[in-house]
Amino acid sequence: MPETSLPPHDREMPLSEHLRELRDRVVIVLAVTLALMAVAFPFSSSLVDIVLGHVVPASATLTVYEPLELLKVRIIVSFLAAVTIGFPLLVYEAFRFAAPGLYQHEKRFVYAVFPFSLLLFVAGSALAYFVTMPLFFDLLFNYEGSLASPELSIGQTFTIVTNFMLGFGVVFQVPLIILLAIRMGLVKRKALVDSRLVVYGLLVGFAVFISPDPTMLSQLIVGVVLILLFELSLLLARFI
Repeated sequence: MPETSLPPHDREMPLSEHLRELRDRVVIVLAVTLALMAVAFPFSSSLVDIVLGHVVPASATLTVYEPLELLKVRIIVSFLAAVTIGFPLLVYEAFRFAAPGLYQHEKRFVYAVFPFSLLLFVAGSALAYFVTMPLFFDLLFNYEGSLASPELSIGQTFTIVTNFMLGFGVVFQVPLIILLAIRMGLVKRKALVDSRLVVYGLLVGFAVFISPDPTMLSQLIVGVVLILLFELSLLLARFI
């Protein structure tokens, strides 16, 4: 590649040097993550109580069905807390590794897109945690009524909650994906407007696919949210 085609601060480096730099940055992130996990672990039981206490009805009993189930959940909670606290470091190290190979306009693009993406992910996770999950468990237990005493595996319940939050966070990236597709010329805004009903059907089908919920509550919420996000994307696309 001609030298003039390289970004201003880029320079040719041997593959071994790239790998060494990547290794060093990964080691830093892992070391900080493990240290934060060690700090968070003593508080992990309280964090589990807070997370599950909000979404699980008071009438349900959280039960441990395996000898190490609670320990596994505490380790996962400690890891999630460490990643959340150390996320700025992860972003910083990743950007420092990639920055020399980026042009100035590409860096500006990253600066603009990343906060928007992070905000959408947090909004989706918050919707799942504060709205969808409490409604899901309440509806589930009200449906069962008094036929059985509700007991939940603490491990499986925590997995359901985290999967819902992760899924909703990913779903909320739809506006960003659509805007990027329009900006890159992969699709025209007018084509999306003209095919609005078809897109609605595809979004609802996608909601059913990613939300295996027998109550159909989460599918309904995800479907409505996806349609609203799609309309928001079309509105924002008018200004790009």
